[in-house]
Parts: sequence; C-alpha cells; structure tokens
Amino acid sequence: MSWITARRQLEKLAMVGTAVIASSSVLALAARAGWFAEMFSHFRVQYTLASLTLAFAFLLLRRRRLALVAVALAVPNLWYVSPYLLPIVVPASIAQPGGDDVSVVSLNLLYRNKRHSAVRDYLERSNADVLVLSELTPQWVRELQPVTKRYPYWMSVDRRSPWGLGVFSRYPLLDAHAADLGVRGSVNVVATVALPGGNVQLIAVHLVSPTRPNHTIRRNRQLAELASLLGPPKATGDGTRTPRLLIGDMNLTPFSPFFADFLEQTGMEDARRVHGLHGTWPTWALPLQIAIDHCISDPGLDVTRVARGPAVGSDHYPLEITLRRRG
Repeated sequence: MSWITARRQLEKLAMVGTAVIASSSVLALAARAGWFAEMFSHFRVQYTLASLTLAFAFLLLRRRRLALVAVALAVPNLWYVSPYLLPIVVPASIAQPGGDDVSVVSLNLLYRNKRHSAVRDYLERSNADVLVLSELTPQWVRELQPVTKRYPYWMSVDRRSPWGLGVFSRYPLLDAHAADLGVRGSVNVVATVALPGGNVQLIAVHLVSPTRPNHTIRRNRQLAELASLLGPPKATGDGTRTPRLLIGDMNLTPFSPFFADFLEQTGMEDARRVHGLHGTWPTWALPLQIAIDHCISDPGLDVTRVARGPAVGSDHYPLEITLRRRG
C-alpha cells in the first residue's frame, strides 16, 4: 500500500470519527429527551480525548481546518469535564489525618461474581470503618461473614438478584431501615451513623440501571424520592440538621442533567469533584469506564479522600472514601 493510499484511508477514518463524535455530542445535549440520548451524555471524557486525538491526526495529515473542527468539538465536552480534571492539574490540598477520620468502602459486589476470596481479602486489607455493599446475595452474605462479623452494627437485606444491599459499621446505626425509593423489590438503606465527630445521616443506594425507557423512568422516580427524603438545601448557617451523606451505585454519571438536578434540589455536593473523576464501571472496558458510583455530601462534612480501589472480580471498582465532620 502506497503512502498516498494509506493517507487517504486514514483521512477517511478520521472524518468518520469526527462525524461520530459530533453526532454523539449533539445527542448528549438532548439527554433530557429520553434514555437513548442520556446514554450519550455519560462519555464526555471519551469525546474530549477522541476529539483532541483526531485534531492531532488532522494536523499530521495537514488538514488544518478539519483539525480546528475537531478542537471545536472538544470544547463543549471539556466544559463538562474540566472540573473533574482540575485536581490533576492543581492537586487538592490533602488534609492531615485526624482522630475523627472515618473510612468508608462502597462496592457493588456483582451478584454473579465468584471471586469471593478476592473481595474478602480486599475488605480485610482496607479495614474500613463502614462498608456499603450492593448486589448482596445470600451467598455473598455467607462468603463475607468472616469480614462482616467484625462490624457490630449493620442493616442488611440480601436478594437472589442484583437488588440486595447492606451497610456494616463499627459505629452505631440509629433508626436504620430499608427503603425501595418507589421501586418495589429494590433495597436502599437509610440510617443515622453515630460517628466520633457527631451524627451523620447515611443513605446507601443502588438505583435502577437506565438501559431502557421503563428503567429510566424507575431510576428517575428513585432520584425524586431521594431528593424528597433528603430535603431541600439548608439555609446558610443552619446547623440544626444532621449532615447528609449519600453513597452507592446511582447508575448515572456527573454529566447527566438528572445528576445536576439532584444536586440543585438537595443542596449537596459531588465529593469526588475535588479528587478527580475515577471511572468505576465497567472494569473491563478501558477507556470507556464511567463514574456511576458516587459519594455526595453536605458541606458540613469534610470528605478528605475519594479514590478508586482495585479490581476484585466485580464489574465495578470499589470507591474508597475518608471523611470527617466539621464542628
């Protein structure tokens, strides 16, 4: 194959790639229109990287106008992505460990996952103060008993399906109960955790995956129920309400408009924002991993660390969190 022929083929591939990124970005802007369009809103990091790669390819091919088109495609996606990339450019100051620091591990176990020993070993090594474990089946309950028996306080409902969930804590769980958030059969846990620095309201969730229209309706119903449960934003200086902490698999990314709506309705903050994006699903699909496991908190909590843990056989990476309560 001659260089001229190879150059033409490469140019055609780059132009096709540009058309794909352009159409995907437009669909992402229409995410409120339906589940199909929303799926495209989750991959803005990938669109940004692909657009910049295409721009570089067009420069090599001496197609400067097309390179400018590719850069222009990167700009709107970069607008969404940049707050999560900023910690890479300007690292956040790391809070010094304190006596009231509390560690949390959130992990979607994957109910079909057979690597029980890998999960056990990881949870033993992490030695977290609080565990949030979703897709908790009766078999997982048995396999993790050597770990969970170390936690005197727990609220757990297992299912022979993806919808079991448990919270296991070294600190007392007050008023702990399960909630389906408007979707029968699903399990989410609401509890007040008596932490050393004061009580925190913990909501541990696993929301419906929006892979079809009726599933999206159910997930959005759960988001509405969550917003109602958590309540509206606190008034400035209002210290009367227990700080809120939402952790778990929400089955949407920070780039979905429904995620932004939820933060606005509750006045809570995306705690991972100052710590980097950390795609958590699916473990096997680099570079298509997206951030659907979350830690969302009130400003009254200092979330000093949000990081991705190692692969342990699930299709999700664990989310590792360290927090302390102010005051």
